[in-house]
Amino acid sequence: MGARPSSFVQEDKPVLAPVWGWSGQQEKIFDWFEGPREQPRDTLIQHLVVRARAGTGKTTTIIEGVNRAPESFILVCAFNKRIAEELNKRISNHAAEAKTLHAVGFAAVRRQWRGIKVAEGSTRADSLTDTVVPKDCPKPIRRLVSQLHTKARDMMPLTPDIATLTALALEFDYVPDEGWTSYGLEFVVARAQEAMSIAASQDPTYDIGIDFADMIYLPLVWKLLQPEYDLVVVDEAQDLTLAQLTIAQRICNGRICVVGDDKQAIYGFRGADSGSLDRLKRELGAAELPLTTTYRCCQAVVKRAQKLVPDIIAGPTNPEGVVDAIEGVEALLEAAEAGQFILSRLNAPLVSITLQLLKRKKRARMAGRDIAAGIQAVLRKITGNDPRSVVSMVTLSLRLDAWEAKTVTRFANFGQVQLIDRTHDQADMIRALAQDAESIEDLQNRIDWLFSDETEDHKMILCSSVHKAKGLEAERVYVLQESFYRREVSAEEQNIEYVANTRAKNHLTIVMGVL
Repeated sequence: MGARPSSFVQEDKPVLAPVWGWSGQQEKIFDWFEGPREQPRDTLIQHLVVRARAGTGKTTTIIEGVNRAPESFILVCAFNKRIAEELNKRISNHAAEAKTLHAVGFAAVRRQWRGIKVAEGSTRADSLTDTVVPKDCPKPIRRLVSQLHTKARDMMPLTPDIATLTALALEFDYVPDEGWTSYGLEFVVARAQEAMSIAASQDPTYDIGIDFADMIYLPLVWKLLQPEYDLVVVDEAQDLTLAQLTIAQRICNGRICVVGDDKQAIYGFRGADSGSLDRLKRELGAAELPLTTTYRCCQAVVKRAQKLVPDIIAGPTNPEGVVDAIEGVEALLEAAEAGQFILSRLNAPLVSITLQLLKRKKRARMAGRDIAAGIQAVLRKITGNDPRSVVSMVTLSLRLDAWEAKTVTRFANFGQVQLIDRTHDQADMIRALAQDAESIEDLQNRIDWLFSDETEDHKMILCSSVHKAKGLEAERVYVLQESFYRREVSAEEQNIEYVANTRAKNHLTIVMGVL
């Protein structure tokens, strides 16, 4: 593999131990990274799973361990490009680099097809679709086929069967509207599977190039990956797809350290391998070390979190803090201040709360540009891509009701309870946004300015779903308790509540009487 690329070399910036010193749990993890000092290398424990609870200094621990590791070529797998850049600034071991798994896959693709470019927009997806659908296939159906095989290529280590692809199409709503009698869901799924098979068997063309989904899919189905790293560290394993985790395993020529929190596994709906820690521990025959002392959450918050995750404990110097409760929207609107979070399992109640905060001259935004994109997609379906077809907000309301009823019925026929809930949530968000809106244009403008990805602006109140707030923290967090467990008490629902509670550092407020 050669020396570490110069673009990754940083000045030596050792990670400083916390003022309270490294914990005993952290020292045991460092011992694994350093390896036995006298025994032969082949006596090393080959692999490790670190089960790290919320706020336990996971990233700092990983970086310190990597900086102590003796291997010559080390990769830290980062969740996204921004995190990779931040990690590289903090890693002082010149044998180590942080990269996304998409970047790893792209490098493998370029070794096979030298100089191939990244396709613009949906060009690559559409070119694959063109090979499997008739020329007279309607454009909306072609788009659904492209969207489905693109999502599957990004998530699946192999071409999936029809049942798996059908479930994926339902989850992401790549389902034709009623009326396309010759182009139903079965057509879309079958063509998407064929497109994936073509990607797995035919060279990509240089004039079109590859897309981001190919960076995951092609290295796996074409067997392009080389075991080039002596140590691979996989962070946030519970949030990665099976395809991404497979890439991490295939590029490793030595030890693997898998880090994550199975109790923060809340992304099963988007294909995350939520059981990855236990599965990889079993497959790798790995040892396990805990990281359970949180330095983020105060004693009171930890006591509440322990009802869901008993092994999380508070650091000895953590303040006592506060867990309290308030009743009703008015009390919430009065109490909330800049830099604080309002969290909900559902998005719809947050829309109304955000708008009311703004009316009170309190700066607030909702987290999630992708949520706004989902709402806009529903509006396009309602208006048939022509907003002028809605002559009044009354007409919009009637069409929204009809869309909601039809979509719920469709998902009910497939037994997709979660998607029924999502449909109701989207419809309720639009209703909240449409309140007092004078026109469809006014409604769309509200959507554009209400949602933001600036989640770390401490001068505003962040109203967010729990999923969007994962990885963030605030001094005070309000949790809309009635938004949880709307259907059942499941493991994932408990995980979502745990994530919500552990965003609070010193003050957690349970809000009742809002829904």
